[in-house]
Amino acid sequence: MSLYPHAFEGALQRHGVGRDRKVWYAVLFLPPALAAELPFDRFPRLRVEGEIADQPVSGAWMPVGDGRRYFIVSPEVRKAAGAGLGAVLEMRFRVADQDAVEVPEALVRELERRPDLRARWDALTPGRRRGLAHLVRGARTEPTRQRRVAEVVAAILDGR
Repeated sequence: MSLYPHAFEGALQRHGVGRDRKVWYAVLFLPPALAAELPFDRFPRLRVEGEIADQPVSGAWMPVGDGRRYFIVSPEVRKAAGAGLGAVLEMRFRVADQDAVEVPEALVRELERRPDLRARWDALTPGRRRGLAHLVRGARTEPTRQRRVAEVVAAILDGR
């Protein structure tokens, strides 16, 4: 069996998200026949990992109100693939662990240091944990990282 059991080719398209103020992304739309094979009934935002134009990717298939689903193609992947809008790209992927969360080391240290915090962290949904971890992981400098860890700790303890 292939490392990535699902594959298709699709044109890179511009897609706007938001009602009041659109944010525009470059996306690939999932072919309907392939969508029928995937467990969207259990996971409306199905997390996957794979490759687009041989570049590693991970993310989620996001629903559109009309029944279609899209995957955001990052600027880094587009640049590495030399692909602009309209380019036909191959995507290969597998369904990822829907509960997986990559926790940054700075946050791991804080969770290990404080059992009360760890218990509350473990009680959060995987999506909420991913969001908080992303906030810390996005910090570029150590002072910012430490400030964000403190913000995450406060949010967890306050139940926010």
